[in-house]
Amino acid sequence: NMLLFHDAAACILSLNTRDNNTNTMPRVSLRRRLIRELQRRAGQRKSLLVMQMLCEDDGSSSSSSGGGSDVSSVDSSDDSSTGTTDGLIFLAAYESTKSRLKFAEMKRYLLPRGKYRKSDETVFINDLDNESERPWMTDEEFKQKYRVSRKALDEIYEKVKDHKVFKNKRGPQQLHPKHQLMVLLNYLGTEGSGANNPRQRSYFRIGRGTAHNARKRASKAIRSLEKQYYYWPNEDERKKISEQFKQKFNLPNCVGIIDGTLFPLLFSPQTEDAADYHGRKFQWSLTSVVVSDDQRRIRWYVTGYPGSAHDNRMWRRSPLKMKKEQYFAVYEYIIGDTAFDPSENMVS
Repeated sequence: NMLLFHDAAACILSLNTRDNNTNTMPRVSLRRRLIRELQRRAGQRKSLLVMQMLCEDDGSSSSSSGGGSDVSSVDSSDDSSTGTTDGLIFLAAYESTKSRLKFAEMKRYLLPRGKYRKSDETVFINDLDNESERPWMTDEEFKQKYRVSRKALDEIYEKVKDHKVFKNKRGPQQLHPKHQLMVLLNYLGTEGSGANNPRQRSYFRIGRGTAHNARKRASKAIRSLEKQYYYWPNEDERKKISEQFKQKFNLPNCVGIIDGTLFPLLFSPQTEDAADYHGRKFQWSLTSVVVSDDQRRIRWYVTGYPGSAHDNRMWRRSPLKMKKEQYFAVYEYIIGDTAFDPSENMVS
């Protein structure tokens, strides 16, 4: 077992060094990568063993067919014994690697597991507390950390708390659904490399896997509400929106406001068209175009275009423009800045 662990340490060290030279995170477990490395080594050593056996066969056939003096026979016997020794070495190396590979495939974990610390939810409890005489976080500090108020968090929680993703049929007990939602909100409100599992582990005193699973579950629960809150308004709702625009801004028949925005990327995209993601505001970015109503609610968006894409180009290729009869009635329009070309349903 110790031989396997030494071999595992050497393999993992080389694999980690290889990963550190790239900008992408490893997507395969260390155990699986060790097994692949041992499979590669076993294949190499098997090839060397086969080549050595073939060389021995050639040497034995040539010595048995040819005659010679006593001196040549002595040399050939020395070569034969050397070849046999090399063959035994190659065979031992192959069998050793093969046994280590078999042992690694049988084990779920590379090293013996000791007692691991358990998640502590006191951080969430302290952050949510606003009834004590001296709460740990003020309303402003809470909003800065989670990007929403405590009241807004409670409203979101009430809508997703009964989602099936928060109910385990088996396995360890999950974090409280509200706490999982807090992990996701903190993650979404953190810029750059600060949003990662190790940081959230130390930030919330939970495991890295716990943080990953919490974000995944909370995101799935929120996305299940998409059809309730993200949709293009029907004809009746558009009339109400246009009335509000007329009353507030003297814009009759207006049903929305359109604008573009950029989402910066930390690294250059690993694609052939990476240069297209270089925009005028950020080094690397994605372009998005959003339409909102009179209450600043997003009613339609398109995203995924490279940072160099112009807002008007995305608008021209959008369903709102190409299939306008499905989205606008007669005289209805949206307003935008001068980046958009004026048209029947666009005032800029």
